[in-house]
Amino acid sequence: MKSTSIKTKVLVALSICLLLGVAGTMALIRYSFEHNARTLAMQSVNDSRKLFDILTAREVSKMTAVGVVLEESAELQKKFLERDRGKLLDFCQPTYERLKAQGITNWVMHTPEPDVSVFLRVHNPSKYGDHLDRFLIKEVVRSHSVATGSELAKAGFAVRVIQPMKDVKGQVIGYLEFGEELGQFIHTMKDQTGDNYGLLLNKKYVDRKLWTESSAAWNRRDNWDDHPGYVVADKTAAERIIDFDGDFAGISESGNVLERYRVGDAMYVRGVFPIRDAAGNPVGAMFVVRDISDFYWSMRRTQTVLIALTALALALSTLLVLAILQKLVFRRLDCIITVATRVVGGDYETAIRTSSDDEIGQFEKLFEQFRRVFVDVMSNVPELQGKR
Repeated sequence: MKSTSIKTKVLVALSICLLLGVAGTMALIRYSFEHNARTLAMQSVNDSRKLFDILTAREVSKMTAVGVVLEESAELQKKFLERDRGKLLDFCQPTYERLKAQGITNWVMHTPEPDVSVFLRVHNPSKYGDHLDRFLIKEVVRSHSVATGSELAKAGFAVRVIQPMKDVKGQVIGYLEFGEELGQFIHTMKDQTGDNYGLLLNKKYVDRKLWTESSAAWNRRDNWDDHPGYVVADKTAAERIIDFDGDFAGISESGNVLERYRVGDAMYVRGVFPIRDAAGNPVGAMFVVRDISDFYWSMRRTQTVLIALTALALALSTLLVLAILQKLVFRRLDCIITVATRVVGGDYETAIRTSSDDEIGQFEKLFEQFRRVFVDVMSNVPELQGKR
């Protein structure tokens, strides 16, 4: 087949269209997969944030109820007003053990104005007498009403409820504070969703010494030096959940999708959403890792099938077009060329048969008329030469 023939050019054009069609289909499927994977990852981030907010609200409600009960305890008020730290601790310890079993890990009692210092940390009784310059403390002192929210203390991040403790005359005699470490939330979240989580805290909001002391008090490894800019409060798996080298303030409020990665035959997506304290400071971030292996391999199988079907369909279409062109155009042109060659060679008897009324048929008809005129002229050439 000559490279300059129309058939060759059509074949090349159809082959290019076939390749472009397959490539376009692959690109479209790839885009669809990437879009769906990202949507799934973003959904996991949004679902995790909603669950986190639900758990926070639930724990605030629980601690508020506990605070109301204890604030009305005349015996607790009496022990507190006696200012005997040892007796007060002995009185509170059994109650604290029950609260701790329910997840309330922090119980602090503050003195009233003008001092407002820590009189007793039931969860860490050796530390007392300090003044806490925190947003919620200022808010409850200002309003003399319950203040709630997530807040990062020097040694940990917790959802907190702080309320005034009043005597029978309505006078504020001190403040009760309850808190639950947010690191505990991620284990509850994992149980409910099956995803893995990690909670990071910004080091500039955490006191180095107190972090070490609290790590010892809670029997956890001091991991302060593991990362330069942040410290890991807790995580549910040892994998790369909390790899992060960005700025906490740069995390979108709706959360960010970080990456998709593969471990063996398992495919995961990783995202993050910011954790802010009651004052709105970007004190940390919650990371979530979701296993999308089922989705990923299902999409890959679908991708393979669609590409194969598309390639087959385009190949069959190409062959069909070539077959149609061969029957309706190229074969009939070959017949015209054959007849024209014979006429030039002196065979004036072979006629061109009109096979259709289409464009090629009209050409066949015109060429047959030309052939007859040509044959008639050639037949009269000897007679015309004799007359000369």
